[in-house]
Amino acid sequence: MSRTPRVLRDAGFTRPLPLLLLLGYAGGAAVLADPPAVVDSQSIVRSLRPAPATRGLRVEARPSGGTVSGGHEVNLDIRFASDSDRLTEAAHAQLEQLGTALISPELAHARFRVAGHTSATGSAAHNLRLSQARARAVRTYLLEHFSIAPERIEATGYGSSRPLPNFPPNALQQRRVEISALPAAS
Repeated sequence: MSRTPRVLRDAGFTRPLPLLLLLGYAGGAAVLADPPAVVDSQSIVRSLRPAPATRGLRVEARPSGGTVSGGHEVNLDIRFASDSDRLTEAAHAQLEQLGTALISPELAHARFRVAGHTSATGSAAHNLRLSQARARAVRTYLLEHFSIAPERIEATGYGSSRPLPNFPPNALQQRRVEISALPAAS
């Protein structure tokens, strides 16, 4: 008898499919998306580095959404298991680069917000809880692996309330973590 599983034989396949080895498995559903691109630590530092102090008056537009941004931000593709706050192995490579950036001399004394976002799949209440749990998971990883002072990083979740404009509400790209520099504590 062939080593091809019966389900595949019944579907008309007579040989094992090497393609199946390429499929990832997360949370009960096959993941067909490409692995996320990893943003290197120096790019993260450049995105989050505070602007140099000036002696002049600086006028900035008020950001949409009713919140005041304290600095620069970077969106990172940090993957989680489906409908879970469990970090995937793919997320660890990006978190290593993020942690390295946050302990760099340029950012070592800055404060940051880790903001979790979800796609519009599911209820608003569920997405809010899930995004908060994901942001906390990233914060916990950074605190444990990089010995960052807890007061330097806060975590919050926005659910699907702040979608990226160039992607459909249910797109994988909406499931992201955003890192923002916060104003210095006074």
